[in-house]
Amino acid sequence: MEFEEYSDEELLEGGREAVKREQWPRALQILGSYVARFTARGETVPASGLASYALCLGHNKELRRGLELCKRAQHADPRNPHIYWCLSQLHLLAGSRKDAIESVDRGLRAVPDSFLLLRLRKRLGVRQPPPIPFLNRQHRLNVRLGRLMHRMKGHPAVA
Repeated sequence: MEFEEYSDEELLEGGREAVKREQWPRALQILGSYVARFTARGETVPASGLASYALCLGHNKELRRGLELCKRAQHADPRNPHIYWCLSQLHLLAGSRKDAIESVDRGLRAVPDSFLLLRLRKRLGVRQPPPIPFLNRQHRLNVRLGRLMHRMKGHPAVA
């Protein structure tokens, strides 16, 4: 499918719409054309568009390249919450919840009122400190006390 008749903004918007709908192959196709267009002109790809493209790569079995491009986008525009959101999503795809939370936290330090990042942070959850801090988090006492404290707050214990 050719996208020559579309403007850069229309391609970016179409690609982002496909991302929202989780139509990863289509999003990759559209955003790939967007990135190729800037590359052909010898211009730098806008960081936000590059991050969206990187997320598509991650969902299309090119996770390592996606992470690399998204980190490049983050360095180019360190105050853009969309980039941190994409990076967090890529870390989740890679199976690293810890790195995803760190990306969200870095993004929230840069843009504390980002609805996108605040919503993702809530979805990921926040680990509470262990009840007995000098013992390892996995220590039997910490696990049992943590579950008991969780139950006492009105939540069912996690198995």
